[in-house]
Amino acid sequence: MRYLLVNVIVIILFSKFVLANMQDPPGASNDNNLLINKQDIQNTIEAGEYELARTNLKAFLEKNDSDYEAYNLLGYVERQLQNYELAINFYKKALSLDKNFIGAHHYIAITYLEMDDLESAKYHLDQLDLICLFGCDDFYDLKNKIAFYEANNE
Repeated sequence: MRYLLVNVIVIILFSKFVLANMQDPPGASNDNNLLINKQDIQNTIEAGEYELARTNLKAFLEKNDSDYEAYNLLGYVERQLQNYELAINFYKKALSLDKNFIGAHHYIAITYLEMDDLESAKYHLDQLDLICLFGCDDFYDLKNKIAFYEANNE
């Protein structure tokens, strides 16, 4: 009798374990688990889960096609995946929705530097100089990155 009771308990625990592991893990990229909150998407980006972030940003933008911040995030994700042309296109889309969007000017310029297009990067530095009348962190950061690039690519 005791042997039967132990076997039943083992079977119950094993079946609970199997069922628990059949569920999708948090952040799985099926349609039922799409993240619709930008903060959740931002968290996936910070965790380095760029493919998942890309999928969720595209789904988010299908419903929010005028969200310039989401286009900027998608540009960032594509840049991290080294899809520079796609990144540029998404940054340009963000800037078409808000021409004074500091983050997009900053990120697009960094992307241009990664593509060895110094003149385009400097153009966006000039735009930041106009937008940030008394300077801002993004302007100074980009200015330093351009100076570093120039010093190392003479």
